[in-house]
Amino acid sequence: MLTKREKKALEPKRPSGQAATGNGHIHCIACGKHLNESDFEAPAVATTIVCDHGSRFPTCTMCLMKSTALVKEHDATSSPIRSAAAWH
Repeated sequence: MLTKREKKALEPKRPSGQAATGNGHIHCIACGKHLNESDFEAPAVATTIVCDHGSRFPTCTMCLMKSTALVKEHDATSSPIRSAAAWH
């Protein structure tokens, strides 16, 4: 039987700060909405926020204020980002 740490070490690494479901999907950290790569291109409906540690977090432009608050909380507490559940 593996420990939690051993199981985690066996899992594939996820890009830092990406609210992903494990299969490459990107989701807004504030609302959980599915985002496509094209959403980040002009005219952009999504963007990324960078925390003090250099991790990048995807967000809808509509959720920018809430996402910024989540990242500020993450920076202040050094705890994992509290992101919304993913949805499509």
